[in-house]
Amino acid sequence: MKWQQRVQVTTGLSCWQIMLHLSVLCLLLVGWKTASLIPVGIGLCLLYAATVILMFALQRVRTGRLRDIGDFLEELTTTWYFGNAMIVLWLLSRVVENKFLLAGAGLAMIAGPIIYSLLVKDKASGDFAPKHPVRR
Repeated sequence: MKWQQRVQVTTGLSCWQIMLHLSVLCLLLVGWKTASLIPVGIGLCLLYAATVILMFALQRVRTGRLRDIGDFLEELTTTWYFGNAMIVLWLLSRVVENKFLLAGAGLAMIAGPIIYSLLVKDKASGDFAPKHPVRR
């Protein structure tokens, strides 16, 4: 077994996902040590938003290299969402003093995508693969 596979089996994350988490952590540490944590946090949030917009644009493509990039960006944004939500919540706490409002915003950021994905029907949900016939 390759060392990358061992890392993925042990942690549940691929090597590029671990490197993403470490690079975000390093950026936050550098921002903290240089007293520029707020601009670094805003920059990370803007980078995440640009990644999400690019992912949505590339998911319209059905085949080819651009679709592969769109799938990669989807996995990237899924991996990065929780950390970005925590950065947004921290930045919001710098502006909003109400603890209940912050708790509601945090709950909406964490539970929002879950509820949305449960409520929205996938267009392909009615299609069945030809390998697995379904008896009716």
